[in-house]
Amino acid sequence: IGFDPASLEAAARWCLQNEVNYEEALNWINSAVDPVLGGVQTFRALSVKSGLLEKTNRKAEADKMMQTALDNASSVELHGYGRQLLAQKKTAEAMAVFQKNYAKYKGAWPTNVGMMRGYSATGDLKKALEHARLALAQAPDDINRKSLEQAVKTLSEGKPL
Repeated sequence: IGFDPASLEAAARWCLQNEVNYEEALNWINSAVDPVLGGVQTFRALSVKSGLLEKTNRKAEADKMMQTALDNASSVELHGYGRQLLAQKKTAEAMAVFQKNYAKYKGAWPTNVGMMRGYSATGDLKKALEHARLALAQAPDDINRKSLEQAVKTLSEGKPL
């Protein structure tokens, strides 16, 4: 391993994903986020640290670290994390992340997409459709536009996404 923050973060992430070597990985990620060592406190790095803390039964520390990670996240990172929570069937937590993203970034792309997904997952299809239409108007490219057109159609038919 190189001793630069990016390499340390990558090694710690690998350990977390492969469920091995948590304590050493925590040492690596601590170095990777330490500003004295040239580290930066990005969403990615802090979320790895949070995951490692959780795996080592330090839930309170893990939750606090994830909150810091979320505070440092871009709209795309928050959206991705919300999607990850939905995939884990953590609907309420995902909705809270989507709402935080929407409020923090004032409805900018892709926050309406997140609200659409969150409301669909909670069963509020009317609100989901409202946000789907707003997201469609913001779609930055054809791939997203086509996907959102399908979402609007599905939600208009009274079906969840």
